[in-house]
Amino acid sequence: MLAFATVVTALAAVAQGAQLNLYHRIYHPSAAAAPFSKRATIQIAENSTVSFQLSIQFAQDLFSFAEALHTVKDKSLLLYQVALEPGAETPQSQWHISSVKACHLPKATAESLQLHVINPQSPTPYALNYFISPIPHDGACPKSRSKSFDSFANVNSTVVIKASRLPPLPQLTTPPPISAQGEPIVPVPEKSFVQKYWMYMVGILLAISKAQSLSICKKANPV
Repeated sequence: MLAFATVVTALAAVAQGAQLNLYHRIYHPSAAAAPFSKRATIQIAENSTVSFQLSIQFAQDLFSFAEALHTVKDKSLLLYQVALEPGAETPQSQWHISSVKACHLPKATAESLQLHVINPQSPTPYALNYFISPIPHDGACPKSRSKSFDSFANVNSTVVIKASRLPPLPQLTTPPPISAQGEPIVPVPEKSFVQKYWMYMVGILLAISKAQSLSICKKANPV
């Protein structure tokens, strides 16, 4: 029996349970497409827990994939595809598919499946993202390749449910006023301090001038 470590994470509260089938295959763009075979069953319970149950033919599939990896000429184009069946009656043309380079599978130690849902209350995903690690930053296939996929049978798996998030709404500003001719009305420029209070300034200057005149008159004509 294959040892399989599974790590499961649920990031959205799922009110209703669901059972989803996960399929996989080896795909080469220049060859005839191979049929998908069932890899696992993903069970989402009502309390948001997720279980990942492998198919009994998973080990045999890995052996077949290893044979395909060594028989194809251009190995860098060989892809490992996983497909999620959203519902029991969903046609294969509407399955959600994600791919990685098959050459990275023999050295992979972890994989992550991200299931994207629109409504957190509905477990039906609309998209699938699949990742494996480690992978070089440039994505190039390793020079030394393993002859089997036995190590991938023990890969640590993470299933993540992600709810969609709407972007923040843009901040709308009030449009400028428009005249009857359809031209924007130019706002009246604000008056300066002198323009606003010149009358008060003139009054103060007159009062000061009058006070000075009275003072001079008193000095010229003392009582």
